[in-house]
This record gives sequence, structure tokens and C-alpha cells, in this order.
Amino acid sequence: MLAYQRGDRDAFEEIYNRYAKPIYNFFRRAGQLETADDLVQATFLKLHIGRQRYAPTGSFRGWIFVLARNVMRDEARRRARRPERLEPFVDDRTPGRAREAGGKEAEIMVVEALAVLPLTQREVIILNRYHGMSYAEIGGLLGISENAVKQRAFQAMRKLRRHLSPVEGTPSKS
Repeated sequence: MLAYQRGDRDAFEEIYNRYAKPIYNFFRRAGQLETADDLVQATFLKLHIGRQRYAPTGSFRGWIFVLARNVMRDEARRRARRPERLEPFVDDRTPGRAREAGGKEAEIMVVEALAVLPLTQREVIILNRYHGMSYAEIGGLLGISENAVKQRAFQAMRKLRRHLSPVEGTPSKS
């Protein structure tokens, strides 16, 4: 990032190549299935526009995920001001083909379950489970204590278990 601040265009390509896919996955797992591509582009546009304000005080990875998180929140605010009619997810496959795609089905069910969580809980789960960040790193990223992160993760996992357990055929423990 420091090289990019100094005008090295190849540095931007390196940043994009390294972080575009993880950020895309962050948005998809946060329930932004239809807009993930646009949100990735918005994130990198914000990075470009604000490149001179970047200061290497923490990890760049944390900084760029804060940027992505802010882009997602901006999009949520924009949608709240101008509500759109959302169509429910419809799977037009036959039951036999659905069984063949078991892994993909499970992934879709988890993404849908994550979308039910409040954003504050969803982002903790995504950053921890999918991006390997520790609770301490997430706390620093979100500006909250590690214990607050643990509490959000606990509440989120309880809700996810409740949401997914009828599908799995196991009784809920809550």
C-alpha cells in the first residue's frame, strides 16, 4: 500500500490480486449474493480515492476489511432509504439433482442462515470462520473488546444452530 501511495500502479494490481477474492467472499458470506461484485469494486474505488489517508498503524488486511465493511454498511443504508422488492431465493432443481449438489446446497443454506443474523454478529462469524481472524483482531477491527466479540460469536452460533438444526434433523439445544 505504501508503494501504491507513492504512485506505483503495479502495487495496486498486487493489492487487488491478493485481496479481491477474500473481500468478494466476505460479501457473499455476509448475504450480499447479488451485489458482491459491485461491492468489491466500490471497496477498491474507496481504497484508490483514500490511498493518501492510509497510515500503516495496524495490519493492512484489517484496514482493507474495515473498508469493505464500511462499503457494505453504506450500501445497507442506501437500500434502507430506497427499499427494493427482494425476490426470495428459489432453487428450481429437482430433489435428485439437489442431493447430487449436497456441498453446494449446504453452502447456500449456511449463507441464507448467515443472512438472518444481525450484521454485528454476521461480520464476527465471517471474519473469524472464513477469514481466520482471531477474536482479538476482530475486536481491534471493529473497535470493541475481545469479550464483546466472543459474546457476539456465541450469540450468532446459537442462532445459526437454531436456524440450521431443523434442516440437519438434529434437535435444537436452546
